[in-house]
Amino acid sequence: MKKILTAILSLALACGLGLAVVGCGGGEYMINVSGGGSGVGISSAKEGTVEMGMASKKVEGEDAEGLEVYAICQDGIAVVVNNANTAVTDLTIEQLSGIYTGQIDNWSELGGSDAAIAIGQREDGSGTRDAFLELLGIEDATTLAQAANTANSTGSMMTYVAGNPNAIGYISLGSLDETVKAVKVGGVEATAENVLGGSYKLARPFNVVYKADTLKSNDLLADFLTFLKSKQAHDIIVDEGYVSGLAAAESYAVPADKPATMELDVNGSTSVQPLMVLLSEAYVALLNA
Repeated sequence: MKKILTAILSLALACGLGLAVVGCGGGEYMINVSGGGSGVGISSAKEGTVEMGMASKKVEGEDAEGLEVYAICQDGIAVVVNNANTAVTDLTIEQLSGIYTGQIDNWSELGGSDAAIAIGQREDGSGTRDAFLELLGIEDATTLAQAANTANSTGSMMTYVAGNPNAIGYISLGSLDETVKAVKVGGVEATAENVLGGSYKLARPFNVVYKADTLKSNDLLADFLTFLKSKQAHDIIVDEGYVSGLAAAESYAVPADKPATMELDVNGSTSVQPLMVLLSEAYVALLNA
């Protein structure tokens, strides 16, 4: 996956843009994928500044007004600590809630060393943050402990935790790598299998959102959604470590009459973004073949 993603990002740079661009124009189909957070994806889709938004949380209530919502897959939220923290390997939901509300502020209270816990938090508007706090049962943000670091992306959260031996943070399970260590939650490992089986409790949907009117008027958006519900999408989702409900889906076939629209803009959750880049790359490759 990293080799593919590197190639795609290199293509974006070749196009002279600071975002992932699948296709450089010249009569080819293009999908421009950028981050900004789940709140940005939802608001941009509502405002019509992009055709599709990405959100790494449930989209309901006021957020969902005026939008159609489709869950691409399910993702676990991995609680991560520094690799040097070998004493703490398992935390309960209650302990995590205690950490993030300041009731537990030293690793010694959890069987670790006598050191203050350095809390890594995501920014306001992050779908990962919203989902994480909801799953911990933290409804009032004013009760949160002061964060030692506020990260504005999955990557910056991982960098912070990897560089601080006393840090704790949370990231998309699909983004987990060897730079940080995921702890068990309630005795259950953070794996795609455990998310699918329901035993790992820190899980949330990866959603895309769009307007019904946009779907009717934009044939490229409609065709891309068909691809997102296909066997090819399922294979990519599973290969990247996420949980897919598309095992029985049919394969996508390029329509005889290709879409008249040549370009889509997609933005939102930085957790969904890497997967969306890969899905977009596979889809555009088929159209441009």
